[in-house]
Amino acid sequence: MTDDLEGAGYEVDFMPITDLVWGKGFITPGGEGNVDRIVEGVDLNGKRVLELGSGAGGGTLVLASKYGANVVGLELEAPLVELSRQNARDAGLSDKIEFRCVEPGPLPVESASFDVFYTSGVICHIEDRLSLFRDVLRVLKPGGMLLGYDWFPTRLSDDINSWMKAAGLHLFPDSPENYAKWMREAGFEDVNHFDASDWYQNRAAEELEELTGPLFDKAAEVTSEEVRDSIINEWRAMNLVLQSGELRSGYFRGRKPT
Repeated sequence: MTDDLEGAGYEVDFMPITDLVWGKGFITPGGEGNVDRIVEGVDLNGKRVLELGSGAGGGTLVLASKYGANVVGLELEAPLVELSRQNARDAGLSDKIEFRCVEPGPLPVESASFDVFYTSGVICHIEDRLSLFRDVLRVLKPGGMLLGYDWFPTRLSDDINSWMKAAGLHLFPDSPENYAKWMREAGFEDVNHFDASDWYQNRAAEELEELTGPLFDKAAEVTSEEVRDSIINEWRAMNLVLQSGELRSGYFRGRKPT
C-alpha cells in the first residue's frame, strides 16, 4: 500500500465488541449500512473490486454476498488477514474473495486490472494522498470507479491526540474537499464528495449509550471487563471530538477516464 500506515493497528481483542456494535468483521463505523452508502448506485455484480484495508473482512463479505463482487482485500496486519479468511470460509464466500497480507508501498497489483477500488476508514492513515490516488488510477481499468469513506481530523488537537492514543491509531489531518482536489489532480473525473459528519456524530453517541447500557454486561462476557472499559473510554474520547467538530467523516468517489 502506498505510504505508511504507522499507528493503524487494531486490537484483535476488541473485535468481539466491535462485532456487537458494527456487525461481524467490521472495524470501521457503520457496518453493512455504511457499505451500502459507499457503493450506492454502482453496479458491482461480477465486477473485480480491490479493497484497501480489508481489516477483518466485514465490508468485503458484504461486497461479495450482497453485491456479487469478486474482491481482493489488501491488509497490512497478518492476524486480521487470517481472521478475514476464516470469516470468508464461514460465510461460504472463499471463491469470491481473496485476502492478501501486504507491505506498505505501491499497490501490489497489475495496472488496469480492477473495475472498482473500495476503501473505508483507511486513507486517513496515509500521509501522501496524492501519490495514493495516482496509484489507484493506475490499477483501475478505463472507466473504473474509486469509492470511499474516511475520517477527517481538522487538526491534531489535544483531544484528537487523546482519542488516537486510546484507539491505537494515527491519522493525518485533512478534509473531503482536499481529497476531491487531489483526486482530480491525479487524473480522476466525475469527482464528488459528501460530508457525513452529522450522521456518525449522532450514531457514535447512540453506540456509546449502547456500550454503557444494554451491551455493557455482554461486552465483558465476549472479552473482559478491562477490554470493555478500554473500548468505552475510546468511544467517549471519539464522541468528544465528533461533537466538537474536530473529527469529520465523509464519502468520496471518482471515475478513471475511458
